[in-house]
Amino acid sequence: MLLAAGMVVAGRGAGASVPAAPRRAAGFDGRVRAAVAVGGTIYVGGSFTRATDVDGRVVTRNRLAAVDAASGALLAWNPGADKTVYAIAVSGTTVYLGGDFTRVGGVARTRLAAVSSGGAGAVLAWNHRADKQVRALAASSSRLYAGGLFAAVDGTARPRLAAFSLSSGALDGGWRPSADGPVHALRVGFSGTRVYVAGLFTELGGDPAHAYAGAVDAASGAVDTGFAARVGFPIHALATTATSVYGAGDGLGGQLGAWTTAGAAKFPTLEIDGGGQAIAVIGPEVYLGGHFDNICPGGIHQDGAGRSVCTGAGTSRRKLLSVDAASGRPTAWNPSANSALGVFALAPVPGGPLVAGGDFTQVGGAANRRLALFG
Repeated sequence: MLLAAGMVVAGRGAGASVPAAPRRAAGFDGRVRAAVAVGGTIYVGGSFTRATDVDGRVVTRNRLAAVDAASGALLAWNPGADKTVYAIAVSGTTVYLGGDFTRVGGVARTRLAAVSSGGAGAVLAWNHRADKQVRALAASSSRLYAGGLFAAVDGTARPRLAAFSLSSGALDGGWRPSADGPVHALRVGFSGTRVYVAGLFTELGGDPAHAYAGAVDAASGAVDTGFAARVGFPIHALATTATSVYGAGDGLGGQLGAWTTAGAAKFPTLEIDGGGQAIAVIGPEVYLGGHFDNICPGGIHQDGAGRSVCTGAGTSRRKLLSVDAASGRPTAWNPSANSALGVFALAPVPGGPLVAGGDFTQVGGAANRRLALFG
């Protein structure tokens, strides 16, 4: 089983949104930055230090926790990290972590770590060091890919991108693409031969034609020119299907873009009045999370105070929305979450709910402290 936040799973019937009202789930005292669902378990990471279980019990959970997808209850999994966890990927029984941390489970681990997926989450021997923040992880059948702000891994030059063998655990000596700015999102294509890369960079592999988003060969790391999207805004999150790539980002306001696997635009970019920070696909719909309050069909401009606002009338969608995956048309799904910065993570659960994590403390006016399960 290979999963990372933003991947697609089989969803409900055509045209059916997940429910807009979330059900009961554990809550957290700080931001949830990452969420990945494997089977019936949801692994979450962020900057929180305490969790409140569904029975009201408050327990320590230092930046890592696991929740049962069916009941929403906390599980015993509790490795703990000393600083923010930004990225989670799961391969088999191993949970890989990326972030700002220097210790996991009390053991020295510099921005990269691996822990067991079961029990309390024992720290594993896999041990690599990134010199700066790790923001994205994705696993294929043979490699773990990492992206972020780092320039080196284990003292070896790796400009914001690196790969590791899943069989030996070693840093891949041949996979050496580069980005000239932070990488915020990685997704392995469905064929397994391509890795999609997105972020704040303006050159990928030294080529400015792939600013903000591009693809590289999963084995060699060479830029894959078969994905020829021309993206005009920074991207913070990616989701993929067998035929499409979806990106959430910002710029002037926020954006939701969609491309074929060749890079052709699927539909006009959806504009919103705040950044897009998380994205997931379930069946016929694309779900977007961020710090927006409105969809802006007439476009976006800055007001006299420098705020991004809709040009003309906006359509209210606070922090969460969905669109038809084929046409880009907004659906009626409208949970409405609070907080200034909103949603930072979205993840589909195979056969189950959509998970949202972020800064919010309410969804639809009901208490949901930084984690919500829809469905």
